[in-house]
Amino acid sequence: MNLHGLVARLADSYPFAKLAAKIRENRVDVLAPASSSPAVAATIADLRADAGLGKVNLIVVSSGREAEDLASALRSLEPTAEVLEFASWETLPHERLSPSPETVGRRLKVIHRLHELAAVGSDGKALAQTIDHPVFVIATIRAVLQPLPGNLGDFPPLRLHQGHDYFLPELTLKLVELAYKRVDMVTKRGEFAVRGGILDIFATTAEHAVRLEFFGDELDEIREFGVADQRSLPTEQPIKTAELYAAREVIITPLVASRAREMQHEFMNIGTMLAKIAEGIPVDGMEALAPVLVEKLVPFTSFLPASAGVILLQPERSAARAHDLIATNEEFLHAAWEAATNGANAPIDIAAGGFMQVSEFMSHLVGTQVFTVSPFATADDSMVDLKLHEIPNFKALEANPTEWIADQLGQNQLVVLATEGHGTAERLAEVLTAAKVSAKVVEQLPAKFESKTAYLVQASLRHGFTSLDAQLILITESEFFGKNSAYVSPQGRKLAARRKSAAVDPLTLKAGDYVVHEVHGIGRFKELVTRRNGVGKQQVLR
Repeated sequence: MNLHGLVARLADSYPFAKLAAKIRENRVDVLAPASSSPAVAATIADLRADAGLGKVNLIVVSSGREAEDLASALRSLEPTAEVLEFASWETLPHERLSPSPETVGRRLKVIHRLHELAAVGSDGKALAQTIDHPVFVIATIRAVLQPLPGNLGDFPPLRLHQGHDYFLPELTLKLVELAYKRVDMVTKRGEFAVRGGILDIFATTAEHAVRLEFFGDELDEIREFGVADQRSLPTEQPIKTAELYAAREVIITPLVASRAREMQHEFMNIGTMLAKIAEGIPVDGMEALAPVLVEKLVPFTSFLPASAGVILLQPERSAARAHDLIATNEEFLHAAWEAATNGANAPIDIAAGGFMQVSEFMSHLVGTQVFTVSPFATADDSMVDLKLHEIPNFKALEANPTEWIADQLGQNQLVVLATEGHGTAERLAEVLTAAKVSAKVVEQLPAKFESKTAYLVQASLRHGFTSLDAQLILITESEFFGKNSAYVSPQGRKLAARRKSAAVDPLTLKAGDYVVHEVHGIGRFKELVTRRNGVGKQQVLR
């Protein structure tokens, strides 16, 4: 859904004109409620692009849920934008557990795209300066505080094209280098299987596994298949290319293997792990040794193009989150390695691979334009107040949202209601019409708005806001009904959790109690009988 008209309307208001006057400053602090963060971030990006400062922006939030909501909202507010979500690990940096191949693949895909944007072409300009659309890189504070191997951008994905020749034994060795695990049957991401001239691969960033059929050395056909039944899936168009990102963030280069070989006999406690790495075999938890294996660790911001800007949303929450992360990481660093080495201290100093302090992260942003968007005002007048406000809580005020909307329309405010589903928009239109409020369900906002008419659109927005200067009110269905929406987009749907039932201890049953037998149904409990079967003794209810 195209809601870019809201961003343009905000940019034309007086408070945002004050922001535009400071758009070239190195540090700009903005005062705005958390509910307006997506719209404020999109407007800042537009103002930077109009000023020729670049179209790539890193947006840092405090949690993964906020990152997901922000990504969905930006896709609605800026439909032409390229949204890159840089995920964080499920594990701590020092743990001898590797993050999932899916997470690693998503992270490497973002890093590779940033490497492309930062590359300088033959005209002497980086791709980030020539693109015609905004690029948003969304990351949590946990993701940006963790150092990364500095050479990750030097390893592009392995692309296999239909009709090209590949030597299958050499290709399998390449997959092992990318940390793909060879199995008999592919069921999870990061696995591959070989059967004659057929190569099954489940790429780390793919929705489905692919089956590559070779005719000699020629890749004859690529098709998707389901891991549940191993049968091919129908596709609208034939697949011409398979793109494979690595399943580990520590790539075993000759330098990494050489360092592992040197330390193998020096540190006997982790000798088995180092021996496998020295032989070029990826091992689970090898990322914990990145500080001593790779050439250098760098912050995530080093992969950004030189013209990129950084937007920190709710920096106070991010700082509190960072403090807890660093404390937890240091606590478990010692506990994990002491348990792994039978009470001894960590054999190698791997503290450099832990989370950075927020002050250290900010020091890496020297020379980069930084915007902070906070709901808390400072004592001085340095912050730019955008005069945005949250939608009132109608239940707490015992107010009718329909009457409030009618009152705002009477004051020539533009009212836009955003719903997750189209059916909800139709229902809201009926409710407003029944209350004699003019309402229209539209696919996208028109260039010219009708006065005293509420517009209903389908968009992925969690919260709304008001702007008196822009004469704009954006309200979501959760705020209108006073509860969270039950609608889940197809991209975000998850399997239902298995229903739990209370377990009954048979020893607590008394004669005459009602019980439900898995075969005979409902009956009265008589006694607990012990009988023998082919394996041993078994207690059954009678």
